[in-house]
Amino acid sequence: MVQAGTYRLRNVKSGTYLDESDKNQDTVHGWDSRPQNDNQKWILEPAGDESFRIKNLEHGRYVAVSGPKDGAPVKASSGDRDVWTFKNQGRGYAIYLQGTGHVIDLDQGKDENGTRVSVWGYTGAHQQLWDLEQVEGGRGGSYGQQQQQQQPSGQQQDQWSNYRGDGQQQYQGAIQPGTYRVHNVFTNTALDLAGGKSDDNTPVIAWSQGSGANQTWSFESGSRGYRIKNGASGSFLGYDGFSEGSLLAGRSQPVEWTVTQADQGYQIHPADNPGWVLDLAEGKKDDGAKICLWSNKNGDNQKWRLERA
Repeated sequence: MVQAGTYRLRNVKSGTYLDESDKNQDTVHGWDSRPQNDNQKWILEPAGDESFRIKNLEHGRYVAVSGPKDGAPVKASSGDRDVWTFKNQGRGYAIYLQGTGHVIDLDQGKDENGTRVSVWGYTGAHQQLWDLEQVEGGRGGSYGQQQQQQQPSGQQQDQWSNYRGDGQQQYQGAIQPGTYRVHNVFTNTALDLAGGKSDDNTPVIAWSQGSGANQTWSFESGSRGYRIKNGASGSFLGYDGFSEGSLLAGRSQPVEWTVTQADQGYQIHPADNPGWVLDLAEGKKDDGAKICLWSNKNGDNQKWRLERA
């Protein structure tokens, strides 16, 4: 399991390393080994299970990409801070742009200095796999040490820290807190609070995508998961009873949910039973189709795409 820290990333096919150019600091490319150079060292900052933001130790820029398009160049950005998920493929790690099937790819696995790095759909080719070589010490140290240096004593940390300013543990999930529209992978229908009503036990159903606030959901970090609040009613995503097959409903009192990455989109689990997921019953495409808790079968009707609202 990958841990937060400082690493060099070595391409399995070429043996060259992920390198941020000193001449053009937007450029990320492959380069032969320069173990003394901090532009080949990358800090993995935690952003959820097996997911990290990747920050260059030398320049402080983050690995980013314009979107999940084949051939889109990987760059070093002072603004964008994409999240990347590391999956162990046995021979090395595939580094996925979170929530997509696209990974960091060294062009044709070439071992020439300056070889282009981009994202492509995962194929399992060795040019898409990377070995992680942890750096002992080094300028800036590990992520945890760096945070201690930068974080003033007693000051509240940001939303991805382990603890809130009040000392309570804060959940770190697979997505950033924020407001999303939630669409089923199998049917492309939306998670919808019926009529946007605030009454307890208002059904949460699947419906054709629309522009209403009743199809927007704010994911707020709690202690064990996200509290998911509807944009129209202010009520929280909950359930009527707690057993397999229980239907989703809006509730005035929050429950917490965890979010994990799937091969397509995400799965959403009740924190009280991570073996269950949000399930579009029978994968029905009809408006008003029921959504329930069900054991995880990894079906596409149990996977959801989250789009910023």
